[in-house]
Amino acid sequence: MSFPQVRTSVDEFPSTILKLLGISVPDDFPPPNMEIVSKFDPKAIVMIMIDNFGLFEAVVYKPEALIRNMEVLALLETDDPYAEPLIKRILQGTGENFHLVRHIRQFGKFVRVICRDDESDLFGFDAGCTVGVRDDMSTYVESTKHVFRSELLYLHFLDFESLYAQYGHRTPPTKLLEKIVKRTDNWVKVLLRQARVGTLFVIVGNHGRHTIPLDYEGKLAEWRKANAPVAIMFQKRA
Repeated sequence: MSFPQVRTSVDEFPSTILKLLGISVPDDFPPPNMEIVSKFDPKAIVMIMIDNFGLFEAVVYKPEALIRNMEVLALLETDDPYAEPLIKRILQGTGENFHLVRHIRQFGKFVRVICRDDESDLFGFDAGCTVGVRDDMSTYVESTKHVFRSELLYLHFLDFESLYAQYGHRTPPTKLLEKIVKRTDNWVKVLLRQARVGTLFVIVGNHGRHTIPLDYEGKLAEWRKANAPVAIMFQKRA
């Protein structure tokens, strides 16, 4: 399976998102990745974080909507691919007192963040633009209410580890992860259908919050160990 790959860094990513939205990049930030910027002209961005999803899962589980619509597969170079540090780096960048969501709101963009209460505190989201949820299903339901009119919609799917803790002794973790990936892919398909033309989808995968022992063997185990965080990107076009 061939993917249109672009190499970029997590440190470039906030600048790239700002440039795509036509917003000024702080002077002390790394420049945006112009290879990515040149491919899109978005009116809005939907940024979706998915735990325990990377290049390996995209190849092995073949999420239909993501692969069919994908225009760019950005491999995210980072020293720490786990959820919390990766998301903080994307949101807080490399400058002092910067927050991606706050910066975008300051330029008059309509922003909605859909997250759980502990994440709101952890990642510094402003209560004025945040919708609180309890699980992935409620995250999805709330996102369908906001996807059409938001200029930046941010959400995070992170149920895999809690479901693994609950059902892992009865369901092999690889099967559970496959179900989570395909379920989330179906939700993205609905959001894409409901979004306005010109909306750019940025689906960012990370290594999850904790290391999960998966039952891969041989080459699959080696490939999974080398799994890279990714950003799958595509724009809804007329």
